[in-house]
Amino acid sequence: MDRRWRGQQGQNALQSLRSFYEYKDSLPVLSSDCRCAAGADVYSTYSCLHAAGRETDVMCSSGANLWYLQVLSSLDATANDGAESGSNAGQDIVVPVSASYTRLTPAFLSSLLDLSPMDPPCVVLAIVDSDGTVVLNRLSRGIHAPAEGFTGTDTLGTGKRSRGGGRQQKQPKQQQ
Repeated sequence: MDRRWRGQQGQNALQSLRSFYEYKDSLPVLSSDCRCAAGADVYSTYSCLHAAGRETDVMCSSGANLWYLQVLSSLDATANDGAESGSNAGQDIVVPVSASYTRLTPAFLSSLLDLSPMDPPCVVLAIVDSDGTVVLNRLSRGIHAPAEGFTGTDTLGTGKRSRGGGRQQKQPKQQQ
């Protein structure tokens, strides 16, 4: 059994995971074959997010001719490291990309940012290997402060933007 299903949260999510065939049949129809991910890649991304307690909705972009997942809310309050359930609702766009996809160019990556409703635009790339392993990477234009609540272990964070830049340094204590 995959590691993502071993914890208590994963065990609870496993009970409500949709089957591959049910999920694949519910994918929106694209005008032609998806350029960067197959239905199995989208399902692997869905199951990874589902195991982490994320509720998603699969969408399609006719212009880019690809599927993406919109994170609707958290299935429970603990999935956001204690943040309110649904605090990132509708903000995170997760784009599955097969690890074997060979046309990952700057122009393609830039086109993915057009899917984002956030300002500044930001998407999460879900790189999916042939064995179903999913690695999540946040993609944005330029350099931005990390999302509030970002722990380094959760690429989706809480969806809130921090205002500050780098880390605040502690002021040395003054000797008297």
